[in-house]
Amino acid sequence: MSDDNKKLFKYLGILFLAVLLTYRLPHDSYSISHYILRPIRHKNSVFHLTGLLPLVTFIIGIKRILSLERFANKSKILIALLIIIVVLPIMEWSLDFTRTNYHWLRRDGLKSVDIVESDINLENFNDELTISFNLKIKDYSRKQNKFKIRVYLPKSLSNNIGNEFYEFENEYRTHGNRSVTTIKEQFVVKLDNYSIQKILFKTKWYWEDVVYELYDEKEVIKNIKHGL
Repeated sequence: MSDDNKKLFKYLGILFLAVLLTYRLPHDSYSISHYILRPIRHKNSVFHLTGLLPLVTFIIGIKRILSLERFANKSKILIALLIIIVVLPIMEWSLDFTRTNYHWLRRDGLKSVDIVESDINLENFNDELTISFNLKIKDYSRKQNKFKIRVYLPKSLSNNIGNEFYEFENEYRTHGNRSVTTIKEQFVVKLDNYSIQKILFKTKWYWEDVVYELYDEKEVIKNIKHGL
């Protein structure tokens, strides 16, 4: 292998490290970079430094690739675009593919099901607080999974409502092969106006973690959605 090819693979490895740093950990809304550079909270503000490390790694990798002799007489902009549009998505896909095969070899059930996006929204109307959940669930297995969901609310929210968790009514099915299932649920809580205003304007429940439990007759899998 020529020296130029060795350098290319080395620099592609640096780009892969940038992708790995931003890849969400299983059953966790944080990536590796979140744990290396934690969000900084000050008064009513949150400063996220999470993207700094992957960005620096990406810049180093792409600059070194563009400096290779094989690209000396080629459009640097075009090569950079190809890397961003083609190479990086392939690298991310390879991580998903590896994870799918890992769960398949282990014959995992619910462990292969992950919440990749989650959102909670609060609405107030006539002394009723509506808590809406919007989830996107990805199944990394190669088979169907059937389960129910229990959600543990942020502490400041549950303390004011008087309920630590809620059970979603429906039973859900996913179909493997990295398919994505969207789930929308909501609960209506009867509260006095003072309690509702306190929740909406005085608590910082959105800074706190939410825990979703996916469960069936055999196992319970916890998914953590970190606050701001």
